[in-house]
Amino acid sequence: METILVEALKFIGVSISGGLAWDVIKMAGGNILSGFKKHFTIAKYFKDENQAEEFMKYISSKESLNKRRPLEDAWSVYDNCTGMEASDLFKEEFVEWLKEYGKTLKNIKEDAQMNGSVTIHKQINKDNSQVINIGSQYNYGNGNEYSDK
Repeated sequence: METILVEALKFIGVSISGGLAWDVIKMAGGNILSGFKKHFTIAKYFKDENQAEEFMKYISSKESLNKRRPLEDAWSVYDNCTGMEASDLFKEEFVEWLKEYGKTLKNIKEDAQMNGSVTIHKQINKDNSQVINIGSQYNYGNGNEYSDK
């Protein structure tokens, strides 16, 4: 599943693979998101920053339906968020914004993939090996049970 934002970036020529989702933008791209909200709210394309954030959230989390013209999906989202049809000026400015921040968005996505983590819950130990788990320790091999409780 490719989001509207990823498909739009590809459409304008930014080489990016999937995985650029709302969570990544919200966490790692805070400056980009706040800049987007400010710029497009000041330009009166959105009534407030919440509406601009809703637009960005939607295009960053929903699958693109129009693979050949993904910007059409973005314009539909704009219509749904604002209740107005996207003006030609908004369309031009949004495409320019995508071009300007496309590489940064790509880097944010790649950084987020590199900084992944693994959560290990309960580990069970058999025979003579030991598993050290900060949360709890269980050693079923010799019948002893250790816990941090």
